Amino acid sequence: MIETFFSSIFYIFLFMTLYLEVFFLVTFLEEREELVKRALWGKLSYYPSATIIVPVWNEEKTVSATVHSLLRLHYPKHKVKVIIVDDGSTDHTWEIIQKFARNSRITLLKKENGGKHTAVNFAIEKADTELVGCLDADSFVDKDALTEIARAFNEDREIMAVTPILIVHEPKTILQKMQKTEYYAGAFLRRMLSPLDGIFVTPGPFSIFRKEVFDKIGIYKRAHNTEDMEFALRMQSHHMRIRNVHTAHVYTTTPGTLYTLYRQRLRWTYGIMKNTLDYRFMLFRREYGLLGMIVLPLSLMGVFIFLYNFGFIAFYASKNIVGKIIEISVVGVYSSLPHFNLFFLNTDFTSLLLYILLGIGIFFIWNGTRITEGKFRLTLSVFYFVILYGIVAPLWLTRATFNVAFARGTKWR
Repeated sequence: MIETFFSSIFYIFLFMTLYLEVFFLVTFLEEREELVKRALWGKLSYYPSATIIVPVWNEEKTVSATVHSLLRLHYPKHKVKVIIVDDGSTDHTWEIIQKFARNSRITLLKKENGGKHTAVNFAIEKADTELVGCLDADSFVDKDALTEIARAFNEDREIMAVTPILIVHEPKTILQKMQKTEYYAGAFLRRMLSPLDGIFVTPGPFSIFRKEVFDKIGIYKRAHNTEDMEFALRMQSHHMRIRNVHTAHVYTTTPGTLYTLYRQRLRWTYGIMKNTLDYRFMLFRREYGLLGMIVLPLSLMGVFIFLYNFGFIAFYASKNIVGKIIEISVVGVYSSLPHFNLFFLNTDFTSLLLYILLGIGIFFIWNGTRITEGKFRLTLSVFYFVILYGIVAPLWLTRATFNVAFARGTKWR
């Protein structure tokens, strides 16, 4: 009886996951003509002025490359200003950025350490351009990124913010290569959420806003170390449109060790859950469209669904392993070996659902890679993602759930 109960919950969660994947699949079929509009753009009829803020704290190794990527943008030079804000670095960051002091397009500011959002706010108050954005000091922009983002603002006056496609920069470790494929799948999902007004985070790497957004709803505030998520939800609560532009590419450095990845994802997951709870008035409210009815509820429930399904599968896998060990001890190794049959495929109900989920998941990766790189190549990154992600993700999901339940916060690093 108990086993039937837990199995029923597992099937319900599988159906919810399948429903969401099919929903994105249908959205893709409706958007596929827009996705092929790549490298077909010409020059802009109008180039809005833009201020790009680079908040830095102990970024001596990467800040120079970040700023140089901004200086190489294919955009009218007199239309782009860069403000670098040193948020009380304790390394040689301030000395390193002095090389840009004589550049008339760059302003250097220094303040006491108060967190990334205070550094960004410090610069926003000094910005006087039509567009304002941020670029994390461990990220690098493609030369056409700002042009593609500006094009979206030109085409639709109601768009208040634009996010780019994020790509893992020069992955070296197995975990970074795993994240490379994860980011491809994420690129596909964000692009599908875009026309549905379902984007709930404007990430630090090169999200660009109309300056009037800050004038209307205020600046960043402390929000569980995930201020970019809180600000996006604040925009959505005011019905401000956010769009994702898949032709704007930004390369970001990702954690290379399990510990640093764990710390980053713990912060992200905890932030998703806490910010969703802070904006719970939007949940299941039709006036907030897909975001309120599907995206936010599932962003909160998704953690529990993932953990439950992982635990359910792990339990029965362990049970089968124990059964196999007992079988081997009774009949011997050779007799217990499975006999391969080319015409046999496990077609029980649960297996069929898992086959479908896996197939659609690979479809997401395939198209996310094509959106980003223009073509799909089967690499070890895909293998690492399929094999490892389901093993390491429960580490931070479990801890984030514990922290939320017992009111324990997370640290930035």
